[in-house]
Amino acid sequence: MQYTRFTFTVRTSEPLDADVVFDVLAGELAPLGFDSFVKSENTLQAYIPSTNQPDEKILRGVLADFVLPDVSFDYAMQEEPDVNWNEEWERHYFRPLEFAGGRCVIRAPFHPAYPQADIELIISPKMAFGTGNHDTTSHIIDYLLAHPSAGLDVLDMGCGTGILGLIALKQGAKSLTAVDIDEWAYRNVMENAELNNLKDVPRIICGDALALQPLGTFDLILANITRNVLLADMYHYVKHLRKGGTLVLSGFYQADIPVLQSCAEALGLQLVSAPVSLAGWSMMQFSHP
Repeated sequence: MQYTRFTFTVRTSEPLDADVVFDVLAGELAPLGFDSFVKSENTLQAYIPSTNQPDEKILRGVLADFVLPDVSFDYAMQEEPDVNWNEEWERHYFRPLEFAGGRCVIRAPFHPAYPQADIELIISPKMAFGTGNHDTTSHIIDYLLAHPSAGLDVLDMGCGTGILGLIALKQGAKSLTAVDIDEWAYRNVMENAELNNLKDVPRIICGDALALQPLGTFDLILANITRNVLLADMYHYVKHLRKGGTLVLSGFYQADIPVLQSCAEALGLQLVSAPVSLAGWSMMQFSHP
């Protein structure tokens, strides 16, 4: 398939983590039809099928209304050669990811199978976006492997590719509800569920925390989003978390722990753990007594 590459260069007057900026930008671009992303130090390369070019007015509007303050972008576009992108991605970018000494393996459909793994999850990779490479995702994967979800009703907020909820299903979760504000996530979760023979299991909803209102309660809620969204939606998470249940948050830095802990504890939750990666990304586990 012929692709067009858009290269977005960030401009900001304040020191910001490029991973955060480009993760948010990729989330804004995906609904416009961009389906692959590659990050570097100060640029994001975003790929879109050449037959599906974005409306330039809408694209400029997304950049002008970017959710992070004091951030703007320059961009350039270039037609890419018509090559087999699966082969290119396999050769240069995505490699199978192993967790817990190989007990859990995340791979693409074009990788060989890992029959020796306890959990083998096949994900159709969107470059480095939502494939388990980022600390915020791997934090929760490590949690799930240490705390199996067998028999639990699981909610995956900001589900993206569905990687976290699908691992929970692979562990024997009773049910999975996956929620994301972007319509592309619905399609991608469905694709990945089918790749793992789980297509009839997940309940996938396009919406925000308000979409939880008619859905009842859950034993385990996973929310890998951003600090401000977590703070804004914490009330809804607690409202839909069963007594004795667990809320796992990720998508923020170590410096954000105190404000998130204060918000959660004010709503009656108790902090269980808050591991931090070498890069400073954190995860928080709360219980609902």
